[in-house]
Amino acid sequence: MAIEIAKPLPIRLGNRYLYTLTSYEPVRVEVTVERPSDAEVELTLESLAADAGAAPEDVTDEWVRTHIGAPSVDELKASLVRERERAVAARADETRLSRAVAKLAERLGQKVPDDEVARYRSLLLRTNELDAGALGLSLDDLLRQLGTSRAEFERNLDAQATTMAEHDAALSAFASERKLTVDESEIPYLVGGDPARARQLVEQAKRAGTLEDLRAQCLTSKAARVVAAEATCVYVDETPEEAAARLQSMRDALSAIRERGTQESAPASSKDAGDGPNLHLV
Repeated sequence: MAIEIAKPLPIRLGNRYLYTLTSYEPVRVEVTVERPSDAEVELTLESLAADAGAAPEDVTDEWVRTHIGAPSVDELKASLVRERERAVAARADETRLSRAVAKLAERLGQKVPDDEVARYRSLLLRTNELDAGALGLSLDDLLRQLGTSRAEFERNLDAQATTMAEHDAALSAFASERKLTVDESEIPYLVGGDPARARQLVEQAKRAGTLEDLRAQCLTSKAARVVAAEATCVYVDETPEEAAARLQSMRDALSAIRERGTQESAPASSKDAGDGPNLHLV
């Protein structure tokens, strides 16, 4: 039975902790790549039609021109294939980055202090509360709708906070060892999203006196990109079982769209039936 050796706590310098890694060599990761199929394209097309209240047989060149804005069904299918390929490539890149950072975190030479994990936990909790508020719900109400208990949510929050803290600690050590820096001109690119919105965020940070905090966040992002870019990555095709499971998930989503359309149309149908009671399935 392997004996787990407790890691020491990091040195604290001012308001930040100093971390080290056991190795700064490139990590090795494996990424499973999805392989788009004709069946996926057909299911995506059916989902677009169902979302518009149309049946598969309604999808003609004329319907596509009117409702989607594509020249023809064939052109739309070709566009869906291209979009699918872009999405698959983007997911592969995201997986490569996340797995490379996770591998790097395994080399962390110190234990992330409890107060640092608690800080990440507080930030995650606040983000979840804001997300619920944006839907007009309290966090507990949202959890009930999702069928998740508060206890399960708290456990997941603890695990996620620990993981994030460890990943950022490892990236901090990597950035320090490699002497990475972030110039102000790089910040909009590292923030991502709309360039104009990113530049606005920089100006807001300047006015609020939080530019260095934003720079630190961008340094973590830059370090992650360097780690992913330098990683030795092996790409493997998904298994037939994985592909089948993904197709089934798409079919389930299509069934849910159709079911929602049926429920939404039920009240209108009963109104048209005459002056009888307005009954519909719920």
